[in-house]
Amino acid sequence: MAGFRVGAIPLAGRLRPWAPGAVQPPFNRCWQGRRMPSRCRPRRPDARLMLLAWLLLATACATSPYDRAWVSSELAARAAPLGPGADGNPSLPPGLTDAATLEEGTAVAVALWNSAALQADMAQLGISRADLAEAGALPNPTFSLLLPVGPRTIESSLLLPLFALWQRPARVAAAKAQVEQVARGLVQNGLDVARDVRVAHADWVLAEGRRGALEELAGLWSRTLELAEARLAAGDASRVEVDALRAEKLLAEDASRRARTEVLLVRERLRLLMGVVQSPLFAQALPKESPRESRTLRPLPELMELAQAARPDVLATELGIQMAGSRLGWEKARIVNLLARLDVKPSTSANGSPQALWVPGAQLDVPIFNWNPGGIGRAEAELMRASARYVLLRQQVANEVLVARERVLQASSSLAAFQADILPALTAASDGARKSFDAGDAPYVLVLDALRRLADARLRTLELEADLRRALAQLDRGLGKQGVAHE
Repeated sequence: MAGFRVGAIPLAGRLRPWAPGAVQPPFNRCWQGRRMPSRCRPRRPDARLMLLAWLLLATACATSPYDRAWVSSELAARAAPLGPGADGNPSLPPGLTDAATLEEGTAVAVALWNSAALQADMAQLGISRADLAEAGALPNPTFSLLLPVGPRTIESSLLLPLFALWQRPARVAAAKAQVEQVARGLVQNGLDVARDVRVAHADWVLAEGRRGALEELAGLWSRTLELAEARLAAGDASRVEVDALRAEKLLAEDASRRARTEVLLVRERLRLLMGVVQSPLFAQALPKESPRESRTLRPLPELMELAQAARPDVLATELGIQMAGSRLGWEKARIVNLLARLDVKPSTSANGSPQALWVPGAQLDVPIFNWNPGGIGRAEAELMRASARYVLLRQQVANEVLVARERVLQASSSLAAFQADILPALTAASDGARKSFDAGDAPYVLVLDALRRLADARLRTLELEADLRRALAQLDRGLGKQGVAHE
């Protein structure tokens, strides 16, 4: 059996209209002539629902992906991951254990995991995210109520800041840029901590090397003094020579004792940067030198390009310009302030029954006297300062990379010369002078001069090795990432 059709039913194979006065089916009632009434037409989305959806989107919580986890992942890609937080109990990153020796990479990882200074800087990220939440929040509507006094009736009104809805995207965009700027600045702070730890580790290696060299030199002076005293007993040396050698021996022993104290002080300074100074971690460790890089440095233009593209503080300064521009637009938009107004007053209907009279309207601050000159001028000055800082920072980055690269090249060249030519020659000269003195063929003055030259050369070699490590640490910091300076 066929179903209903609009306006007719099937009878005996043909269509007949419904009889007058008969109950028509609902489909038939929707037709009146050739047009369908509006109540029967397919409904489009209600404008009120669309307005409600827009309000929900406009007032949604403002969020940013730049949180602590993002900072940790960025630091992990550039140096080492960030620790879970400062709780007063230093710990080691996963995969690391307390060992008798401590190398540079392990020190950096432990420092970024436990550094109290870096954890204190992380509070800035929480402040900026709170500012983002505040920027996304809308001001509350204002409700006023006038009580009936004398001939006046009770009245109420509601003010809704509509203009705040229009300004909200600009405020949220500026706050999001600030959150990202702070997060990238924290990544740069982490790289600064890594640089400081690497420099402190290089100082520790230098102090330990100086201690060993000075102890060895003190031993040489002691053996030379014993030979001089034996020659004095045999009548082949004078008391003046023996006294001079004894004075040199005492000076060498004092320098050795001061070197041992310096090792302790430098190690504790490193442990402070690592955040483990109040724990037994690495309290008795010895420094371990990392393998020296055998690859050549990248060309200077390539290093400049890498630094300008990868430095977190450069990216943060660019965001500062964007944030200042957004704030300038927001300050210019604050000249006008529009509020929606809804008044409710008692009234009577046509038949005399009481009813509430709803009176919608608007309230506008007319910009006649105040065009927000202070806010606009301050925002323009902030934009100019951010632009100048960006130019200055790019110049500083270029200078840092240039200076660090030249120091690496200079330290490498001098170290190679000392290790290949200067130190072997002075060692041979010192050995020959001592042998000649033992045989009685050379005066003690020649031995003194040879030993002093050898001691200076050994200490200079250690200083050049430390200079090379410091320069590499500074170059990696200038590039914004470790391990990319060499080809």
